[in-house]
Amino acid sequence: MRLGERRTALLAVSTVVLSAGTLTAGELWSWHSVDFTLLKARGVEWGLHTRVRTREGELQQSRSGTILRFTPHSRLTVVGGYYYGREEDTREEWQNSHRVFSGAEARVSRKSGVSVAVRGLVERFATGGRPSFTRFRHRIRLSTDHRIGPFASGEWFWDVKGYLAGRYSSGLRWRSSNWASMEFGYLYDARSPHLGPPRHGVVTQLLLERRREPHPLLRGGQQR
Repeated sequence: MRLGERRTALLAVSTVVLSAGTLTAGELWSWHSVDFTLLKARGVEWGLHTRVRTREGELQQSRSGTILRFTPHSRLTVVGGYYYGREEDTREEWQNSHRVFSGAEARVSRKSGVSVAVRGLVERFATGGRPSFTRFRHRIRLSTDHRIGPFASGEWFWDVKGYLAGRYSSGLRWRSSNWASMEFGYLYDARSPHLGPPRHGVVTQLLLERRREPHPLLRGGQQR
């Protein structure tokens, strides 16, 4: 690992470790997700997504689904998808939910290996036992192009009645190969008082792509 990467990794890990004291102030939550890109060609990307959320080590929510991305321009990506989920409600009963969403993501800055992107989504939820509702979310995210580097993001949520929450996260991103990368960090969920107290937790994300083997005649860069 190069000296610059070591310094970057140390800074990101320190941010997560320093947040550990805050985690003890309340319930410990965690968010763990896996994204697997099945198709990536000519500006179209299609993949699978799954995520689980735990509270004090016990499963509280899970979701799985599919995401489609279309990039008509190098700075703009259109996003759409569907999730099926199950969540434990306040009555400690499990409810099924369906979510469809669409929106766009745009890169607003890229300089010296550091990128800043914004994303806006509209989500429609249909949950058993509750009326359907619409949610809006807007995110700004900073990341680097380095093999090992920090990330930071802030995301805000609204519905038709007003503000719901703001989620702020930071941590370390490691690209282990051209088809796999992993993120580890800390998240602070500043919920509106009517939804409950703020939440603190650990976030992890594993991003995978299908490995594309070179054509047999072109392996090693030479024809055989």
